[in-house]
Amino acid sequence: MGALSQCAHTQTTTELLPQGSTHYAQLRCATCGEHLRFLPKPENVERRKLNAYRLAKLQMAPGLNQWERQFVDSLVKLGSNRLSPKQQDMFDRLCLTHLDRRAA
Repeated sequence: MGALSQCAHTQTTTELLPQGSTHYAQLRCATCGEHLRFLPKPENVERRKLNAYRLAKLQMAPGLNQWERQFVDSLVKLGSNRLSPKQQDMFDRLCLTHLDRRAA
């Protein structure tokens, strides 16, 4: 991928991309039509918000063993925005074990 475009115009428009496309939507300059960036899928935005909330709660969970605590700390340093599928799976399991059981 090349360098990011630097359009001097200030008005933008959002263009939804066809279903099945790798990307959800793109931000374009409303004046010249220059592609500015791709926009995240709404479900990814919501998952990232939920992950951030749950990660903060998990940091305060008293029952984590040493490995689990280190894993949670590594996610904090990494940032909860872009977990790999394996990290997301382990994170979900820790949340079920240490957070969601109190809601039941």
